[in-house]
Parts: sequence; structure tokens; C-alpha cells
Amino acid sequence: MNAVDTNVLLYAHDPRDAAKQMKTISLIRSLDNGVLLWQVACEYLAASQKLERLGHSRKAAWQNIRYLR
Repeated sequence: MNAVDTNVLLYAHDPRDAAKQMKTISLIRSLDNGVLLWQVACEYLAASQKLERLGHSRKAAWQNIRYLR
């Protein structure tokens, strides 16, 4: 079983550092037997508000959670 930290999810949606974003997207896609911990999902939803000024919406955050489950 593999789980990712909240920051990994945030980096995957933060366009300010394209290299970091691509690495985290690749990491998430490569996980076998991945799980989304409830605490991480809640932290991600709360922290993703910081990305709203960069174009990331609350709706997109919820869609990401649905996708990752």
C-alpha cells in the first residue's frame, strides 16, 4: 500500500514550479496499490485554497479527491 503526503498533492496542482509539478504528477501516476488517507484528503482540500489565486478552484480540488479515491 502506498500513500502520498498532502504536499505532494498540492505540488501536483501548483503551476509555479513546472519541474516539481511534473515530478509529483509522475509519482502519483506510478503508484501501485495507492490509497488516499482521509486526513490527507481533508488537508488537501483546506490547503488547496491557497492555489485559488493561481486558477485552482475548490471544484477542481473535489474532483481531484474523487479521482484519487
